[in-house]
Amino acid sequence: MRRARWWLALAATAAAMLPLAPLAAQDSQFGVRGPGTPGRAESARARATGGAFAAFDALSPLTDAALADLRRLTASAEGTASFRSVDLDGAGGHPRATRFPALVIGGPPLGGASRLVVAAGFSTYLDRTYRVAVRDSAVVRGQLERFTDVISSDGAVTDIRLAGGWRLSPRIAVGAGVHLFSGAARATAARQFDDSATYRNTFEVADVQHTGMGFSASGLLDVTSALRLALWYRSDTRLTVSVNDLVTARYDLPTGVGGALRWSPSAELRFAGSLAWRSWEDAGGRNTFEWAVGVEGGNPRLPARFGVRGAALPFGPAGVDPKEWGVAAGLGRTFSEGRARVDFTVERLVRSGGDLSETAWSLFVGLTVQP
Repeated sequence: MRRARWWLALAATAAAMLPLAPLAAQDSQFGVRGPGTPGRAESARARATGGAFAAFDALSPLTDAALADLRRLTASAEGTASFRSVDLDGAGGHPRATRFPALVIGGPPLGGASRLVVAAGFSTYLDRTYRVAVRDSAVVRGQLERFTDVISSDGAVTDIRLAGGWRLSPRIAVGAGVHLFSGAARATAARQFDDSATYRNTFEVADVQHTGMGFSASGLLDVTSALRLALWYRSDTRLTVSVNDLVTARYDLPTGVGGALRWSPSAELRFAGSLAWRSWEDAGGRNTFEWAVGVEGGNPRLPARFGVRGAALPFGPAGVDPKEWGVAAGLGRTFSEGRARVDFTVERLVRSGGDLSETAWSLFVGLTVQP
């Protein structure tokens, strides 16, 4: 019965991926010049620490080795709402978005005594949601005609992961995963003439498909009873972009490496810090470096979390190096003797590069259950 329940839950998750994946967007104007804005493989719990604890969190789809800590079937889902303010050289707007950025389900398929844990799920790999309006003019029939070009995209590239974690010993765990990239974006291009009585506005819509794959590997080492080290490596191959089965672009995706350190001086207090580097130059952008530090403490049934992070962005306005930084805080609450947990996170994010800047407030809710 236990095995049947495990495989049934895994099949239900796989079936749920297809309708949910298009909602996984993390809209940003910084994704216009390139394949998109990179997502973050973090649960609501890890997000509250700025992402510093993501490498040690089995329910953050970042390090596969962390799955070895799941001793029973566990499912986790995350929802978020964001409220952004965009400014481009004095012009901007205040878009809002609601999405489902991550889902993970996993556990030991052979029972709690098994050293092997497998998991499946999805997270946002690249955001393809933005809208840009450009004023321009052209000479038509000897007259200078002014118009507005509006280019927009709505969608995302989703990272579908199948991974496993193996505990080699009480102090060492390793893991590996296969990643399939799939997603669609609705691209729209419109030209609106100021003289709409003489010239007809034009409008074109296309469904853009994205496919690709990648591989990840990671390890955890308990240096002491209070100190844990995490290392991860990821290599993504190529993202193929097509419209109506016609390939329109190919992007070489980055290789990434990272590490994190967690110190737990007591059962009610934990600190963590993480570093990561990715070769987005392969995709025509800039290589990125990011860092995060965070703390989690308090009663295990009602922990409080706080974290800060900073990072370079791979894509942005030409000739500038865009940056982002964020600060986050949150609470968790466990129920049913630890079989269920709800996590709440509030994040403030600031992105800037050249004449373009974005600020956002984001609210995250994570639900974790162990049936």
